[in-house]
Amino acid sequence: MRSHPILGMLFLLSACGAAFATTMTASPSASPADAIACVRDQLRPIHYQQTSFDQDNFRVTARKIDNSVHRADPQYRRNIDRLEVQAAPTADGKTSLSIVGRSFAEFETQRGPTEEEQRASAGVKESAKAILDACGKS
Repeated sequence: MRSHPILGMLFLLSACGAAFATTMTASPSASPADAIACVRDQLRPIHYQQTSFDQDNFRVTARKIDNSVHRADPQYRRNIDRLEVQAAPTADGKTSLSIVGRSFAEFETQRGPTEEEQRASAGVKESAKAILDACGKS
């Protein structure tokens, strides 16, 4: 008899654990170095600031601050959209280009700025698609 509430709780927890990030992939014919160079060139036109670059592992991260979102919470400051891009060689000689878009709400708490991950915003999804369209062509 006790298993029914536990099963219900497990079902509820699994339903609430939906993924917040959006992931897009492509297989361009360019080398991983060329694909990452293309991604880096595309960041400035869509107003993203590069936050890190790993030349050896072909990874780039970037962020964009979105001050257009407002909330009634007095601790809320702004939204931050982040892109995490990685290019890697595949066995068939092509390149695997993966873009993960995430959105965070930034709050000012007593401990200082605190970020909470939110569902990926429409803006970060559009940005990821724009980069994929420009750099993910075969």
